[in-house]
Amino acid sequence: MTNPEDLCGCGSGLRASRCCDLSEVDLPDPAPEWISAEAERAAAALQDGDTGSARKACGAILEAAPGHAGALALLAQLLQASGKTDAAVVLLARILRLTPDDLAAVQQLAGLLLQSGRLPEAEVQARNAVRLAPDNATSHALLAMVLTTGHCPHIGEFHYRQALELAEPDGITLANLAWNLKLQSRIDEARALYRQSVVLAPSIHLTWLGWARTEEAGRALEDASRFLARGKRLDPDRPTAAFEAALLARQGAPEAALAVLDAAALRPSGPTSDELLEKARILDRQGRPDEAFAAMLQGKALIREAGKQYAEAEAADLTTRLARFFIAPRLRRLPQPETRPLGAQPVFIVGAPRSGTTLVEQILSSHPAIAAGDELPVLSQLTVALPRMLGSPLAYPEALSELWMGDQQDGLDCLRDEYLRQARKLVPIDAGHRLFTDKMPFNEMHLGLIALMFPGAPVVHVLRHPLDVLVSMMSQDLTHGFQCATELETAARHCLRMIELVAHYRQQMPLRYLPLRYEDLVGRLEPNVRRLLAFLDVGFNRRCLRFEENRRYARTASYAQVTEKLHSRSLYRYRAYLRHLEPVLALMEPAIRTLGYEI
Repeated sequence: MTNPEDLCGCGSGLRASRCCDLSEVDLPDPAPEWISAEAERAAAALQDGDTGSARKACGAILEAAPGHAGALALLAQLLQASGKTDAAVVLLARILRLTPDDLAAVQQLAGLLLQSGRLPEAEVQARNAVRLAPDNATSHALLAMVLTTGHCPHIGEFHYRQALELAEPDGITLANLAWNLKLQSRIDEARALYRQSVVLAPSIHLTWLGWARTEEAGRALEDASRFLARGKRLDPDRPTAAFEAALLARQGAPEAALAVLDAAALRPSGPTSDELLEKARILDRQGRPDEAFAAMLQGKALIREAGKQYAEAEAADLTTRLARFFIAPRLRRLPQPETRPLGAQPVFIVGAPRSGTTLVEQILSSHPAIAAGDELPVLSQLTVALPRMLGSPLAYPEALSELWMGDQQDGLDCLRDEYLRQARKLVPIDAGHRLFTDKMPFNEMHLGLIALMFPGAPVVHVLRHPLDVLVSMMSQDLTHGFQCATELETAARHCLRMIELVAHYRQQMPLRYLPLRYEDLVGRLEPNVRRLLAFLDVGFNRRCLRFEENRRYARTASYAQVTEKLHSRSLYRYRAYLRHLEPVLALMEPAIRTLGYEI
């Protein structure tokens, strides 16, 4: 009998000496005579539902032959089914070290990494699956799922369509493509695909739930309720309370929404973080701040328990290095872009999450000359690729020092053109569009790079009372800013870092910069819209004042709010939360006064 102390810490159930402590170069020779028969018995046991016998047989094989790919794959399948995802990932990775071209293992590993939220690793494996089998529909569908989840739906769409070309259309792939199109604000196309999907596969609850969310995004709330009910009948145990409550609240039934959330909280597993944060938002709108903040804290605690934490050391290091690199004496030695860019050009809408950036984008994209880009990941991706593109051994931002070299005088042109190339894959730009928006929150971290690549690009910095921003960030599950919003204190520290960094950039380099207060925009819409459009050098258009008629779906947490007429309900709501904000008041007060606000 195996001593529990000998078992590998990865959770595979194998001895460490036959698992993670084993060097592949020291694999013993297998004994084919009995291992082949044992592998067949293990597979038959699994097919018969006898997982215990299957696992025991795999253990015996791998004790004698730790590199047996078939037994490793079978054990990974068993571990995955029992919820031991991390252990399954370890075994699949071992298979691929032994046999890198094992398509089934690559596909299974990509799916597991996606399921675990490990998107960068999942993308590596999914891309490898397409390289190994470009004619395999499953490979394309996997890469499409990874890219869609990773905020690249336009590229994901290509691979979903490849999958549909390579195999008979099926309900699941059609529904996945429909969701992808919903994320691109193409609601009518998504609806049509959902209709096809439910004809082919009417009993998949996730399809009905996705369709319900699509109709809610398209403002067809009654259809959303109907499709949600259909999905719940198919799978009553699926946690849908957060969405159902949000839907009821939008339909003017906050008490019914709270009742749904309270019922969900009685589950043995308790409420989810999504449910708690939705409850907080509803309680906030009802004027019950103490209960709302308590729900926020509960929700954030669950998010931290799930492993999300502010990467403060990384954020502090990068912020310090940016401020050290972007100083006037150094920047004077850098070249300017040598050529003029062609086509639609970016407008950078920067600011903290929940500061009003989505409202500004909704206003601007109502103008016929401006396309909405939403939260483009391009700038952050470019900072990762930048050292390679400039041939530098240094990281960003220090890699920009290569621009002083004679063979990199066109480096900024290359960086700028790569940004435009990638952005245009993601933004639906029509012939009349002169500008497109990029409103990734906290992009102000990279104002220095923006100003180098696009010296004349307009930067609209949306400002809002920092305490209002913090309250709103606490009510949402946000990943922006190195996961800073998992706690009140970390959100405050990161917002303060960004405020200080913007002040540094403005002092050290020329920027085409417009500060725009959310409070001013709400209080005096037309004068501020005129000021904004004049800054962008586009003519005034009255449609920008009727932004709530803009039918695009804003892919942010504010998507529902920007479909309403302008209101002042959210102005200075921090006042109701002051006693809960006491831990950060001393930290934030100097910045608040610098920005022209008061407590």
